[in-house]
This record gives sequence, C-alpha cells and structure tokens, in this order.
Amino acid sequence: MGTLVLDIETASPFEEPPENSNETEYYEWVAVSLAYADELDETPETEVLFRRGDWDDAYAVDLFERLFEWCDERTVDRVLTYNGTWFDCEHLLNWADELDASTDREFRRRLEELLENHVDVALAAADAYADELWEDQYILPDWKAYDLAGIDNDSVWYDDYDFPDVYLSEIDGPAVQGKHVGQVLGARYVENVSVGIEATSVHRALTRLLEDYCLSDVADLIELYDSLGGPALDETYRRSAREIR
Repeated sequence: MGTLVLDIETASPFEEPPENSNETEYYEWVAVSLAYADELDETPETEVLFRRGDWDDAYAVDLFERLFEWCDERTVDRVLTYNGTWFDCEHLLNWADELDASTDREFRRRLEELLENHVDVALAAADAYADELWEDQYILPDWKAYDLAGIDNDSVWYDDYDFPDVYLSEIDGPAVQGKHVGQVLGARYVENVSVGIEATSVHRALTRLLEDYCLSDVADLIELYDSLGGPALDETYRRSAREIR
C-alpha cells in the first residue's frame, strides 16, 4: 500500500500574519516536500519541489502541476501529513480554489482525489502523548513527537552552511525553524530566483539548507506513523479534503 508524505513551506512576503492566524491571504507557496514508500518498512524516496519564479500565480500553477505529476507516477493509497489538517491541506485547497477560479484548471478536484485517504499524524501523536501537551497546545511540535517516539529526526544547523556574516542577521537561533522559512528564508529564496541569481554561491547554500530542512519534515514521518500504530490509525485520524473545508 503506497504511502505519500506531503509538507509545504510558505512565506509571507506582503504582510506578516497576525499571531495565531492561519488565513491563506497571508501566505504564499514556496516549496512542497514529498516522501514515498511502497511499504512502511522501506526507505522512502524523497523530493523537494521549489517555486521557479516570483509570486505570480503562474508559478503556483507550475508547483501544482509538478506535484500532481510526481504523485501520478506512484501508487498513492495513503497521504500522511503532520498538522496538515490545519495548515498544509488547508492552504493547498484554498490556493486550488483561487487558481481554479482564475484559470481553466481542476486543482481542487485533483487535490480531493489525492487527499481522499489523508491521515494527520499530528492528531495521533497528540493523543498518544497527551500528557506532554501544554495547557494551550492541541498538537505537539513534530520534533517533540519524534523525540518521544525515539526517532532521530535531524535538525538543520546554520553553521553547516557557508553564508556571509550578515546574510541571516535577522534570524535568531542556531537551527532552522519553520518560522524562519516563513519570515525570511522563503521570501529570500524566491527573490533570488526571480532576479536570476541562482548560480551564486550564497543562493546555492540557501537552496541546500532549505532542501535539507524540507526533507527533514518528511523523511521520518512514515516511521513515526508506523510507531504510533500504522494502518490502525487510518480510520480515527483520516481527514479527507471534504472534511477539511
């Protein structure tokens, strides 16, 4: 039974979202990371698809087309996300609706088909490790779930990449975090591509960093899913596109 893992990265280049906001109007799509395995005990194949231009809708269309092309080449029976019900799938569906309305596409239909058997592993982890949740948390950070499950999910450290001293001066902390991508790294990547400086050493370093971070979000999720119960989770934690919105 083929299992796909999906995770998106976004940026907020035009307006920073209010605290705790999840409105799609504040987010733009930067990349999608994917992992796939025919069987749960296999090492998954992985891929990161990056935006290939500026914030014009044409490049979101291109990302959707490449996402579906990658998935169509595999037998996807189950899709796993970590908190995709709230974030990844929600935004993908909203973008699909917007693009369907402005172009002659059927992205919403294709997403609904892909996400028919979508399982949100974050919901399962929150139930399995409920005693670890803080009072205001409804899911655990993915790194915490991996730690509790005894799975070595690598962090991505800035010191491992060669950047000029001031290039990442806005970022606080030694390891890449999702908020860093949303606030700085994602927009910088797209800006570099849109002005044609992909060949520079600093952009190549940024690409390697983002690719490594994106892959860390998907490479071990099948193992986490399996450790929490595997297919026994599917019925309880299935959240199809129609249930999300």
